[in-house]
Amino acid sequence: MSRPDGKRDTRPAEPFRALSKPCDDRMWTVNKAALLALSLAFGCSCALAQKKPSHPKSAQEPLSQLAEKHFAHWDRNHDDILELSEVDRLIEDHSVHGRQAALVVSLRHHLTKKGNPPALPRKELLKLVEEHDFTRSVERTAKHLETIDRELFLPTDPNLDTFSQGRLDDCYLLAVIAAQVHRSPKAIREMIHPEVTGGFKVVFGDGRRIEVPALTDGELLLGAKLDHRHGSWLAVLEKAYGIIRKRERAKRLDETTRDADTIPVETLNFGKSSEIISLMTGRHAEKLRLGKSSHAEQVHSLLADMIRKKRLVCAGTSHDEAPPGIVKNHAYAVLDYDVHERHVTIFNPWGNHFAPTGPPGMVHGYVTRNGLFTVPLGEFQRVFSAVVYETNRPLTK
Repeated sequence: MSRPDGKRDTRPAEPFRALSKPCDDRMWTVNKAALLALSLAFGCSCALAQKKPSHPKSAQEPLSQLAEKHFAHWDRNHDDILELSEVDRLIEDHSVHGRQAALVVSLRHHLTKKGNPPALPRKELLKLVEEHDFTRSVERTAKHLETIDRELFLPTDPNLDTFSQGRLDDCYLLAVIAAQVHRSPKAIREMIHPEVTGGFKVVFGDGRRIEVPALTDGELLLGAKLDHRHGSWLAVLEKAYGIIRKRERAKRLDETTRDADTIPVETLNFGKSSEIISLMTGRHAEKLRLGKSSHAEQVHSLLADMIRKKRLVCAGTSHDEAPPGIVKNHAYAVLDYDVHERHVTIFNPWGNHFAPTGPPGMVHGYVTRNGLFTVPLGEFQRVFSAVVYETNRPLTK
C-alpha cells in the first residue's frame, strides 16, 4: 500500500470492518465514492474538450469548379450554351440536388430576369459564378434548402400565416389555393394522397387525378417559398397543375413542335384564376369587371352573397398605377367582406408585409401583415380591375 508521499506504508492493515458499520454509513461511503469518480471523469472530459483543437470546416468547392464539373450534363444539346429550357429540365432532375440544385435555381433566376438573354455561353456562365453577388445568392439558396421540411403536411398545415409565393409568376394559381385554404383547410389535406413511391396523387374538385412524382430539390426551391414552418403541400399542388398545363399545351401543339416537350415548371407562369376556381371546385367561374363606372351596390351584393355562401373569390389588378404596397397585374384572394362597414379583406399570395407612410388609403397604401389587408369597398373598386368568383353551376362532363 502506498502513502500520499509515495513511500511504502509499513503499518499493519486494520481488520475488515465492513460488516460492523451501519448500512447507512456503508451506502453513504459507496455513493460518495461514485460521485467522486463521476466528478473526476467529467472534469477530465471537460478539460480534454477544452484542450481539443477546433478544426475549421472543410472549404466548399468553388462554384466555378462545381459548374465546370457538371456543365457537360447540363448542356443537353452539347452546343456549349446553357439555355433556359435546359435549366428547367435540371430543375426536375433528381440527380441535381443540394448545392448544385441551389446553383441551378439561381441560374434560372438570372436567365429569367428582365433584360437578360435566356441563355448563357459556357465562358459567360463561368464568369457569372465568380461574381460576388451571384455567389452570395447561391449560398443563401443552398442554406435555405437545408431549412425546408420535406413532410407533406405539418400539424398546423395548411394555413395562410406561412403562405408565400416563390419565384414563379403563378399568383393566379396561388390566390385561388389561398382562398380554398381560408375556406376549408381540410379540403386541401384531402386533395393530396402520398404514394409508396414517394410521389403523390392529387385529386382536384373537377375530378381530375394527377400523379405527381417525388419533388426534387430544385422544385422545392423554385416554387412557393418553403421552410421549417410548413410542409411541401403547396409545392405539390404547383407541380400537379404544371402537369395539367403541360398536357393541355401538348394537345394544342403539333407533336413535332419543340414546345410540345415542355416540362411542367415552364408552364406555370401566367394564367387565369377563373380556370383554377373551376379546377378546385368543379364549378364554373364568372368575372365582374370593376372600375369607376361599376355600380357600388352591385359589387356590394356580389361580395356579400359570395362570402355568405362560402364561395371562392379572387380579385386582380391591372397594369395601371396602384397604391403603394399593391402589386400591378397581380391576383389576390378575397377572404371576407364586412357588409356593415363595407370593408373587403384581401390576401396577397406573396404573404408580404407593408406599412404605409401616412394614413391608410389610395395615397399611402394599406397596412399589410402576412399578406392580409382590408380595403373600403369604394377604394376596392378603384384598386382592383376585376373580381372572379365561383358560381353554383357544375362543369359539364
